[in-house]
Amino acid sequence: MTKEELARMMDASFIKMDVTETQLREFIDKCKKYPFAAIAVDLFYIPLTFKLLKGTGIPIVAPISYPLGGMTTEAKVCQAQYALENGASEMDMSINFSAFWSGDYEVVREDIEAVVKVAQDKVVKAVIYVTEMTDEEKVKIARIAKEAGAKFISTCCGFGCVAKTHDVKVIKDALGDEMKVMVAGGVHTTEQALAMIEIGVDRIHSSTPFDILEGIESP
Repeated sequence: MTKEELARMMDASFIKMDVTETQLREFIDKCKKYPFAAIAVDLFYIPLTFKLLKGTGIPIVAPISYPLGGMTTEAKVCQAQYALENGASEMDMSINFSAFWSGDYEVVREDIEAVVKVAQDKVVKAVIYVTEMTDEEKVKIARIAKEAGAKFISTCCGFGCVAKTHDVKVIKDALGDEMKVMVAGGVHTTEQALAMIEIGVDRIHSSTPFDILEGIESP
């Protein structure tokens, strides 16, 4: 696998509370050297990122109710509308965890469905938290997200969560190719990334994308 092939399977992420405009510009400049699947930035920086990526064809990912998922559906829809109006092409939406663990599955489905409706033909990834879920819960939420129209399940928000190959296999074994899986959290090396791809991961979300790509030898 070449660096370019791996980059096409990666979301390069720069979401943290202390990102300055100068740092964002530097990050985007480095990202432009690779054909990343997408670049994720906080909502505040979407308009600037859209300008910086003009002409590159690299999509922007918007975080919706990130990372806790506890916003109302109306608030999530408002964030999604803002993201779309300012240039985002994909959305990583944290599910309503409280509703899910309370057994209010219809609330969870309707929450995802509302954002999918606003997004129309844009990619929506339902962000879960595999380290806090049983295998049965992972499969349950994946099926709910699929029914609601999400294109991906993301293993977690990336903060304080380390996804394992087992987590991916559980979802893939249950749903096959019916639901794409993005792994987020814990993938920091080339070896880790390739191991995830080997078991069927469709996308890798990483805040250290250049470290991962550096492990691929240039031809």
